[in-house]
Amino acid sequence: MDRFTSVLLVAGLGCFALAFVLSGLYPWLITDAKQAEATIAEVAYNVTTEFKQMKEMYPVAFTDAYPTADECLTDRDLASADDDDPRRAKSDDAWRAAHAFALQAGRDTYVAEACWHCHSQFVRPVANETQRFGRIRNSADENNALQRPMMFGTRRVGPDLTNEGGKRSNDWHVAHFNDPTGTSPGSIMPAYTWFFRDGHQVFRTIDPESAERTGIATSRRYPVPGVYATQADAEAALQRASEATPDNLSAERERLLVGASEGPTPNALNVIAYLQWLGTWTDDDRREPQQ
Repeated sequence: MDRFTSVLLVAGLGCFALAFVLSGLYPWLITDAKQAEATIAEVAYNVTTEFKQMKEMYPVAFTDAYPTADECLTDRDLASADDDDPRRAKSDDAWRAAHAFALQAGRDTYVAEACWHCHSQFVRPVANETQRFGRIRNSADENNALQRPMMFGTRRVGPDLTNEGGKRSNDWHVAHFNDPTGTSPGSIMPAYTWFFRDGHQVFRTIDPESAERTGIATSRRYPVPGVYATQADAEAALQRASEATPDNLSAERERLLVGASEGPTPNALNVIAYLQWLGTWTDDDRREPQQ
């Protein structure tokens, strides 16, 4: 019996050692060294739509997170800019710089928060996994700096995230980090409360006539994007919103108010940017950042 126990112990240790070696060896084997590893700048070259939406959805956190935020023009900004406006070219470079920063920082946070412990990034070529998690990525697609080390994960408590990019909105991810069971009933994922900060926000109350017509309480209010650190900053934002309201909609100004709120931190935006990138880049997208 003792000998049998010893055999099991040695076999168990041997399997563990083999898995340990393969986990380090396999990422090296899947790259044939015929093409250089794609850099952060290369994989960030094509900025995702979801990342560009963040500036309008979370303007304060976005500005705090990325040094080039002021030069990043949104679709609304571009609509009012001339075709030869030099800000357009600067905007493209600013978006790519911010995107590259977000992807690197987001991946680092993903690792630091041990997201890889419950989420895999490896669609297995068995059991119809492609129907659940999307296409199987090849070694060339994974030959980039954001897959060093490989994010295969250790087990799959939560869903595989290989092709997570673009599946859900930014707001969904924010809500999921704040209360996982609110978006995924039965989830055992903890709430990432440290991804949020308290602050002050501008709100707009509902029009009384619309409230009466639709049966919505007149106390209902809707947030204007942007959670500010101080009430003074929020009051200044309210003033700007009021001044931007046309005279024929002057009644709207009376429904603006400042209240307590909470919003995602820059760190949260980085992680969401990383998740929204997963699965969107392939080796066919490889491009020199200076082109």
